[in-house]
Amino acid sequence: MRFKQLSPTIAIMAKTRAQTIGRWIFASLVASLTLFNALGFEHWSYAEVIIWSFIALLSWHLLFARRRIQFDLKQQLITINVSSLYPLTQQVIPINHIAAFQIRQRLGQPHRYDLLIVMDTQIEPLRFQYGDLPQMKKLGQEISQFCAVPLLFD
Repeated sequence: MRFKQLSPTIAIMAKTRAQTIGRWIFASLVASLTLFNALGFEHWSYAEVIIWSFIALLSWHLLFARRRIQFDLKQQLITINVSSLYPLTQQVIPINHIAAFQIRQRLGQPHRYDLLIVMDTQIEPLRFQYGDLPQMKKLGQEISQFCAVPLLFD
C-alpha cells in the first residue's frame, strides 16, 4: 500500500497491484462462467438463474471495489469512502479525537499486523489497515507524522 500526498490537505492510499490483479482474475472467471452458462439458460430453473445473477453481481462488485482515504488537515478529518458500482459506505473520523495510531500483531497470524486508530472517545480501536510489519511501520509513521499523532507499537 503506497501513501501519496496530493496536496497539503489531502492524501490517498492507493490500491495495491496484487489486489487489482486478483479482482480482475476473479471477476473474469465468474463473468466467463456466467457467459457459458447463459447459453443454456432456457434449460435452467428460475432459482438457478437468480443464483448465477447474484454471483455475477458480486463479481462485478469485487472488480470495481475501491477504498479511498482522504486526510483533510484544515477540517481535521479522515474520510474513508468505500464504493463499488455505487457508493457503499463513508466513515468520517475527526483527527483531534485520535489519541494515537497503533501497530498490533493479528491474532493467529504471526506475520500479519493491523494498523489501528486509537480514539480518545472509544474503548476499542478502529482497524485502519493490515499487512506485514515493515509495510505497517512505514505507513503508520507517515500517517502519524502527517496527522501529528503518536504511533504506538505492541
